[in-house]
Amino acid sequence: MARTLHLTNEQFEVLFDIMRDTVEYLESDLVTTEDENGNEIREDICDYEAHKIYQQMIRMSGGF
Repeated sequence: MARTLHLTNEQFEVLFDIMRDTVEYLESDLVTTEDENGNEIREDICDYEAHKIYQQMIRMSGGF
C-alpha cells in the first residue's frame, strides 16, 4: 500500500533539509565491524529507510 503526501514547495524544502541532516548524521554514525577473516565491514546507509526516502526526494526535486 502506498500513501501520498502533498506538500507546498516550502514544506518540501524544509522536509528535504531535515532528511539531508538525518542522512548525514546516520552516515557519520555508521558502524564498522570485523568479520571472521579480519576484514572490516561497514554498515550500509542504503539499508536505512531515511536514506531511501531522501534519494526519492532528490529525484523528485531534480537534484536540488
